[in-house]
Amino acid sequence: MKTFSCISILFFSSFVLYATDWTNFTAENSGLASNMVKVVVVDPSGNKWFGTDKGLSAYDGAKWVTHVKDENKQTLADNDINDIAFEESSYGPELWIATANGASVISIPSIDAVTMATPYRTDNTGIIDNHLTSVAVDPLRHEQWFGTFKGASRFSSSGWRSFDLTTNPVLAWTDVTCIGVDPDSGWKYFGTKNGVVENNGVARLRTSLTDVDAITAPSPYSSEWSGLWSPNVYAAFMDADGSQWFGTDTGFGYHDTTETKAGWEFFTVDDGLVHSFVQAIVRADERVMWIGTSNGLSKFTYKYGEWGIEVDDFTNLTVADGLVSNNIFDLAVDRDGSLWIATDNGVSHFTGETGIDAPSSAQNPQAYGLMRNYPNPFNSGTTISYTLPCRAHVELSIVNLHGERIYGLLNTMQSAGSHSAVWNGRLSNGGAAPTGIYVALLSVAAAEHSFKSSLKMLMVK
Repeated sequence: MKTFSCISILFFSSFVLYATDWTNFTAENSGLASNMVKVVVVDPSGNKWFGTDKGLSAYDGAKWVTHVKDENKQTLADNDINDIAFEESSYGPELWIATANGASVISIPSIDAVTMATPYRTDNTGIIDNHLTSVAVDPLRHEQWFGTFKGASRFSSSGWRSFDLTTNPVLAWTDVTCIGVDPDSGWKYFGTKNGVVENNGVARLRTSLTDVDAITAPSPYSSEWSGLWSPNVYAAFMDADGSQWFGTDTGFGYHDTTETKAGWEFFTVDDGLVHSFVQAIVRADERVMWIGTSNGLSKFTYKYGEWGIEVDDFTNLTVADGLVSNNIFDLAVDRDGSLWIATDNGVSHFTGETGIDAPSSAQNPQAYGLMRNYPNPFNSGTTISYTLPCRAHVELSIVNLHGERIYGLLNTMQSAGSHSAVWNGRLSNGGAAPTGIYVALLSVAAAEHSFKSSLKMLMVK
């Protein structure tokens, strides 16, 4: 009996600890348009955008606003929203929205001061189908990509172009569920389902940086000819180094090359994953990924072994821990490192151990660190943040992809703590840097040791 009491107390304490880390939003207790939330996006201003089956809801931390289709010519294409992509365009911040009846682009200076455009549909554009499953943006090439069950379409400066089994280049399969974009290399990855084994899985296209109409279609990642274990792919996440993560109905895969057969690792419930059907993937930190499934959430911590990445730990969370639902459609990391979770029963906001240090923890850092710049991509300026565990000499420079130094930000002594510097997108001669990929180089020299790190940044004008 004493043993039972101790176990009960421990369980209750654990539940209370988790409960304090969760806030759940539903249509009944918030301004959310519907509990069926298919996608969540956090914009650079920290506003949260939720695509539901009854409209577009937005939350700025204090108030809720919902935007729905109306009778105006310039309106939301449809209330049934399947995907959203953010773009920092030359017009300002925008959302591209894939719906069940066309695409919309919305200017978003704030959550309640949006500007709608005329929806894109088959009757007024070259888009391949009105029922859109996914959307992604290549900010370097100014391309918007749309997935449908009839193939994929691209909108660019040269207009509309579509891809299916009959086009040149050909799309390996047409039932597109998700799209991943690597702006650095120009690769586009299309998760597909319901096809023949040798073609189904991940279809690929690659667009040139100098010629938007120069598009090639290498072999797909199929379950028959690659390390992908399933032909049905429902999530795609692209890392900054070009490696890819894919969620399937049998687990999730990691791929660190563009070769079809080499460089694969695959993880399943046998490794500790909460459930095999993976619908969302997002990076938390250098070696931490969040995996959303149809039956729970997994925090995947990994390490590098002799043959590639290996499991370090899986932490699994379900409704028993505080989730509003186990059926997870999408994930987004907020600016403070917290996690937003879109489900079929509302939205969960998790502020527990996400794998990202909150800003307050960086006031007394235990190690050197160069964080991701924000915003990224950017068009006028971006903030580069880093931490120092002790007083040190800091040099922070911007170089181009040829390794040429184009701007010096810092060359000074600094105290321990969190620091940041803003690059305004200018060259050393005062001119404006052109659209492209740049690298921030951090070099630190302390009394007994040194530290160097770099990160890629994307400027889009």
